[in-house]
Amino acid sequence: GGAGTAGAAGAAPANATAASALPPSVPDRIEIPDLKVDAPLDTVGLDAQGVMQEPDFAKPDDAAWYKDGPTPGEPGAAAIVGHMDTPRAPKAVFFNLKTLKRGEKIEVHRVDGTTAVFAVDEVGTYKKDAFPTDKVYGDTHGSAALRLITCGGNLTADRHWDSNVVVYAHLTGRA
Repeated sequence: GGAGTAGAAGAAPANATAASALPPSVPDRIEIPDLKVDAPLDTVGLDAQGVMQEPDFAKPDDAAWYKDGPTPGEPGAAAIVGHMDTPRAPKAVFFNLKTLKRGEKIEVHRVDGTTAVFAVDEVGTYKKDAFPTDKVYGDTHGSAALRLITCGGNLTADRHWDSNVVVYAHLTGRA
């Protein structure tokens, strides 16, 4: 399941240690040390209905960056999506995403050789029909933010998850 990308007002980073934004650079890898995630990044765009595409089911260990939004580290809310599970992979790249805690680190490696380092602010779970598009993709007041998105909640009768898990994080520096 995807989520729209229209945006308006969003929350500023909760932590005053937000770092200055970085210049744009395409991301190619994500690391989440506390979850032992170290994954290549593919790209996704929008489908014909204007909804973010799902990552490739054939690559359950990869995540995907939303290519029509900001790159991780530049101003705005960059989005990276990944599967929690797939029919062939009971534990995909973002299987444990909902267990992240405030302050835990996320590193996004970029093709220019820099790594954008983020800290988790909060984790939310939302029914897909009540996805908070404005909060997820909205105005970050010029700061660099990251959103990690996967499925969650409960399985429906047709074997789909009824919710999305969203991790909100802010840029703390570069490596």
